[in-house]
Amino acid sequence: MAKIRCMCGNIVRDDDPHDTMYFLTDDEFDVEASGSALFGKATGVVRCPECERLWIWADDGVLTEYVKGEVIRPDEP
Repeated sequence: MAKIRCMCGNIVRDDDPHDTMYFLTDDEFDVEASGSALFGKATGVVRCPECERLWIWADDGVLTEYVKGEVIRPDEP
């Protein structure tokens, strides 16, 4: 289990079933493989329930943070 302090101050953990996700690229997913083999290739992602930042763990242990952006809409006529 890994846990980190999010930039908003909340503690996020990779064993939280509501906020832990696993990402695969199309290339990784589009193969004949068992579910456990696919799971082994997946990248771990944890969502902060407070601010909705995504924290992605790379194979080398480095974290990447993604922040939810603002909705940009053109002015209506």
